[in-house]
Parts: sequence; C-alpha cells; structure tokens
Amino acid sequence: MKYILLTLFTITLLAYSQSSQAQNTEDKLYLKSNFWGNKFYKGDTIYSINGVLKELAVNEQPYNLMLKAKKDNTFAQIFGAAGGLLIGWPLGTALGGGEPKWYLAGIGAAFAAISIPLSINFKKKANQAIKDHYSLITASSKWKHKPTYYMGMSATGLKLRVQF
Repeated sequence: MKYILLTLFTITLLAYSQSSQAQNTEDKLYLKSNFWGNKFYKGDTIYSINGVLKELAVNEQPYNLMLKAKKDNTFAQIFGAAGGLLIGWPLGTALGGGEPKWYLAGIGAAFAAISIPLSINFKKKANQAIKDHYSLITASSKWKHKPTYYMGMSATGLKLRVQF
C-alpha cells in the first residue's frame, strides 16, 4: 500500500513540476483573424499593433519583425481600400444608370489583388514575431540543465532517480 502511495505521490510531483514550468496560455499574445480584420489578444484584452510592439520591445528581433509586419499591414489596408473604391465607383455608376468606366474596376481589382499577399505576409510575420518573443522568453527563463527522472524497480523495491 505504501508503494502505491509513494508512486502516486511521485507521479503527482513530477506532473506538477512540469506544469509549473509551462506558461499560462491566457497570458500569451495571439493573433485572431476574421472577415473584418486582424486583432491581437492577450487573455480577454484586445491589443493594437502599437500595444503589441510595446510588449515585444524587450526582444529586438521579434520587435523588428513586428515592425515589418506593421508596414505590410499598412500597405495592405491602403491597397485594399483603394481597390475597393476603384471597383465600387464604376459599379455605383452602372447601378445609377450612368456610363461606367470599367477600366477603373480593372485597376481596382489589381490593387485588391496586391493587398492579398501583403495581408498574408502580415499574418505570417506577426505570428512569427510573437512565437519568437515567447521562445526567447522561455529560453532565458529555463534551467540550463533539465532534470531527468527515472522511476523503476530495484532488488529492494521502488527507486526514483533525479539527475540534474
């Protein structure tokens, strides 16, 4: 009976020590994309890109990557808005009974097509910056040598070996 209790206690202790090293997922930044745009969350709090940049300012490489992502997002929004305007203007003219200039719709479609890869690059760079930020944080806070655990049976009973 005491071996079973000792085994359960050891397993609980090992599980607790591993879970205490993991960071809570509610404390992590993440990017959520939908039809209406991209939003950064940390727990239930919504962050702007500038708020995310303040969070990433402690690590130079993720911060610079997020600056590039911000630039891509700005250009994607400009090209997307211009494309939507240039597509919508001839459509509105046609619905109103006027003579539409369809070449404007073609130019607008080109602008909208340019905004799509820029938006995809923004998402990739932003997610990579957040991932790099947390990997640098966890790498600096972890032990240099992880303990290894070994539990087994010996000639005299149950044995537990922790090696640092």
